[in-house]
Amino acid sequence: MIAYIISGSGFGGCVDYVTRRKLEEKLYKEQSKGLKADERKYEPAKRLASGLEAHVSGAGARWQSHQDPPQRNKGEDIIDHLSKDWKLLSSSGDIRIYEGRKAMADDIARPSRQRKPIKDPVGHISLDFHPDDAPKMTDELMTEVAQEYMRQMGLTNTPYIVVRHFDKAHPHCHIVFSRVDYDGKILTQTTNFKKNERVCKALNLKHRLTQGKSKLNTDVSKLRGKDKIRYPLVHNIAGVYIRPEIQDWNSFLIALKQQGIRVKEKTGQSGKTNLYYCTGRHEFWYKKLDSFFSRENLELKFKARREKQQAAKTQPGTAPQPKPQRQSQPKSKQPEPIVIPPLSDIVCGVRIDRLKQQAYQEGKFISIGICDPGGVVPINHWIWYDFDKREPVMSRTYPYDHKIPEAFQRQLASKQSPASSSQGTGIRFSSPSLGGNIPEEQGFAHDRGMPDDFKHFLELHPGMSFEEAKRRFKDEQKAKQQRKGPKLH
Repeated sequence: MIAYIISGSGFGGCVDYVTRRKLEEKLYKEQSKGLKADERKYEPAKRLASGLEAHVSGAGARWQSHQDPPQRNKGEDIIDHLSKDWKLLSSSGDIRIYEGRKAMADDIARPSRQRKPIKDPVGHISLDFHPDDAPKMTDELMTEVAQEYMRQMGLTNTPYIVVRHFDKAHPHCHIVFSRVDYDGKILTQTTNFKKNERVCKALNLKHRLTQGKSKLNTDVSKLRGKDKIRYPLVHNIAGVYIRPEIQDWNSFLIALKQQGIRVKEKTGQSGKTNLYYCTGRHEFWYKKLDSFFSRENLELKFKARREKQQAAKTQPGTAPQPKPQRQSQPKSKQPEPIVIPPLSDIVCGVRIDRLKQQAYQEGKFISIGICDPGGVVPINHWIWYDFDKREPVMSRTYPYDHKIPEAFQRQLASKQSPASSSQGTGIRFSSPSLGGNIPEEQGFAHDRGMPDDFKHFLELHPGMSFEEAKRRFKDEQKAKQQRKGPKLH
């Protein structure tokens, strides 16, 4: 589950949106046209029936139902509405839900009118759940989660409504409330994004919900405003980051500049330096893109990348020893071997396992699931090595035209010969994370591979981070061992 906090100034517009007013009016007009068509259809029969006095009482009542135009719904459509795209789940006791949208908006806005006006009095929060949670996401569970979210965020003592929508593939609901409570106090919790993140994680653990990941799966063609700039910017920065030759902050800045992306560092009044990524005349704080793109985090990743490649060069048995051949045959023209540098252990928040690293270094393309900002459903991104540009490429489009050069295929075939099979192919990875190989985590190291049951556990929990999955997996294994009891010898 992910919560999106939105502020606004108009209670009526927000209530109209969550209760689908425009859609209801459209359906009402279509229903009215259908009834009028039925009236014209039965007009000859009506005239015939009017001459039969014996059937006036029965027939007249039936024709009257066709003659009377449909009356405009004055509030009942909040409960008995035509659209199947939404449903009112819950509301505070003082909301007049049977008197229509205007009455509901007035009731929610009432506390804000008892004090000096504020800029954004409307509180609007969207709770989005992962598609994997759809089978168990009943109205009762969604209502419980929404009300518990408001309690933990401190959004109490204020009028509210909770409306569920069914217009998307993933379950979600909207909470509309007043940012001024009954005592006239402003609810500032709606700007506490760190608390929002903590509350979402706590509710996900309590109700066993899937934690949404960020960033990379939204249909950019449907975006508007700054979002249409922000989402492609995330893709471009991620594409620069995964290039293995980018090993320090300066080379990262140079590569971004070649993509038309500038980086600014601004110092605020508190003395804290904030990082901004700029494209054209737009600039975005790094947290609005992805917290992964902070300078501190990226410099740690670049440092780990340098140490990893240095360790791969000095590791015995991983690199050929061509010096004696060069001394004996200094003038022979041998083709330079093609070496594909390994990818980073983590690309855009997704861990690259040993098998995918090996496939990538063999010139094949691999796929990973990445989410866009605000997204919850991972979407396939393809990564392969471009032999012409000598750099990795990431795209959503399947690489139909990707070809492995014959020289590289021969090179792989020679490495897989019996003489070199004892040494293995490619580069071995001995460090699963920045901190190196931890003794109790030997089973998860790249050079030994992950256990099959842990891989199955990852497949069952696609939205879970690698570290969280590893911790949960170990806890389950310990619990199973305790249930089995000690081994008998």
